[in-house]
Amino acid sequence: MLLLPFLGWANSPSLEQLNKAEQQITLVRNNGKLIPLQNLDTLRILSISIGASSDNAFNGMMRRYLTLEKVTFNSTKIDSINRIAAKNNLCVVSLYKTQLTPKEQTWLTNLAAHHKTVLCYFATPGKGLSNLSSSALLIGNDDQEATQQMTAQLIFGGIQAQGKLTYSIGKFHKGFGLSTGKPIRFKYTVPEDAGMNGAYLNRTIDSLVTDAIGQQAFPGCVVLVAKDGKVVFNKAYGYHTYFNSETKRYPNDPLNRPEDIYDLFDLASMTKITGGAPAYLDLVDKGKINLDEKFSHYFAPFLGSNKENITVKELLCHVGGLQAYEGFHRKMINRDGTLNTAFIRSNASDSFPTRISPTLFIRKDIADWVYSAIAQSQLLKSAGKHKYVYSDWPFVMTPPVVEALVHVPFETYLQNTFYLPLGATEIMYNPWKNMPLSRIVPTEQDTYFRQTLLQGFVHDETSAILGGHSANAGLFANANDLAKLYQLYLQKGEYGGKRYFSEAILDLFNSTPYSAEGVYRGICFDKPDMKDNKVVGNSYLSDKVSPQSFGHTGYTGTMFWVDPAHNLVYIFLSNHVYPTRDNNRIFTTRIRARVQAAVYDAIKQ
Repeated sequence: MLLLPFLGWANSPSLEQLNKAEQQITLVRNNGKLIPLQNLDTLRILSISIGASSDNAFNGMMRRYLTLEKVTFNSTKIDSINRIAAKNNLCVVSLYKTQLTPKEQTWLTNLAAHHKTVLCYFATPGKGLSNLSSSALLIGNDDQEATQQMTAQLIFGGIQAQGKLTYSIGKFHKGFGLSTGKPIRFKYTVPEDAGMNGAYLNRTIDSLVTDAIGQQAFPGCVVLVAKDGKVVFNKAYGYHTYFNSETKRYPNDPLNRPEDIYDLFDLASMTKITGGAPAYLDLVDKGKINLDEKFSHYFAPFLGSNKENITVKELLCHVGGLQAYEGFHRKMINRDGTLNTAFIRSNASDSFPTRISPTLFIRKDIADWVYSAIAQSQLLKSAGKHKYVYSDWPFVMTPPVVEALVHVPFETYLQNTFYLPLGATEIMYNPWKNMPLSRIVPTEQDTYFRQTLLQGFVHDETSAILGGHSANAGLFANANDLAKLYQLYLQKGEYGGKRYFSEAILDLFNSTPYSAEGVYRGICFDKPDMKDNKVVGNSYLSDKVSPQSFGHTGYTGTMFWVDPAHNLVYIFLSNHVYPTRDNNRIFTTRIRARVQAAVYDAIKQ
């Protein structure tokens, strides 16, 4: 039996414990309606734990909403803590003791007087503590895991404040308690809280994934399920690679690392929906892009070409007659297998500035070369007949189209417009620049083009030669952050108390404009090909999904699916191309569809 380390809800508090904590946590001060926190993209949070290690359930839950700094208070390190606090604009202090030492009391009084501060008590507040001038004050009374988790969720709007004091604290009398509005972000809870059978869900998915890893369909994976705005399942299975037997011998080797729910996976073509789709949803909604306009209106290389009259909508629905794929990178490899130095060099320079692997750099005008090659390519014989042929090229061309309209780099636009406001701080291009390799799941051992194990560099070759900044592939992310964006889709443009685009625009993109011609594809989104309300011809998709559902897969072994009929978000991340793309067991096992089916079955239990 293969042992699969995982993180998730296996040892989480019961629904009864969570409900009790949710009802009793009391918000007694909320200056400026700070709680729930808004504008996450503007917040830099330091969490300070007094009386307990900072590696606690409270910080663990806050981490699900936003990355933050955390420290354990130590009276001998006050200067260091103050320096860290000065770099952040919100301090969250959790107290796990009733009485503070005079030094702790003085420091906390000074902190609350000079910094925007949220105080959270996981013990009965001692005399005078309730009078500290914090911006917000929450009383949890005990340090049980359920209390810590729910307090963090209240701060971020995963639950609403409803508790009342059972005793008087300073000027706050018994029975007092402030309320907040309806939840605005994910609630993290157990399956039963969303009407699902948790025992069945855990048992079945554990068994299915264990079997798939045993067959080496992939070294490891992460599965996330959210229903009714509640994340009810999030587990990591297996390892980064098949070298797991070396874990104890080389504990610091990132290739031997057990999978973690916060690991970043190469999303491959899920980038089309995670980077391309939000850009089009935003810009079409704002009237900056017209779906019925010729794509050449926004993309100059198409002017005067055989593609001049293809519309934006036709391209985004893959019915424009474009070639499915072109291995541009193959033109950069000589017959003897060496790399063509006209395209790629081993040293960076002004002419070759962009790194595409740890040791290779590509010439600076490569994007223009790619776009010109696409413009000059032959159309399919079916061009003009709206025959569906999936193509990477519409999304390869997306970044320059977007950048011409928003006047900032494509990634900067996505980060500022979507990811950071959502609290999805770990959706990114080129994570090798910002993340330790131990947190990035490797993909293929590339023996043809880049001659190295790909880890933190995009797997897709076309995206790679574009510096990883494409909309066809290139994004890396963890499942938790992805869920926030896909929940935004499920909620038709609204999440975290903010509206990003109109409901009507999401409905438009989730329609099938060419269904009368036999094409069941949304605008950007993949849709189920249905016959008699049953899915046909789609090995990665369960036949239990609804016609309203949508999603996408990625070549590396990733998938997400949103089902409005069941208020459901399903995410499956894996690296099945490790160590080679020749492995097809993710398809023969149909593991993604079978796990998805288990999710639907758990709803019916």
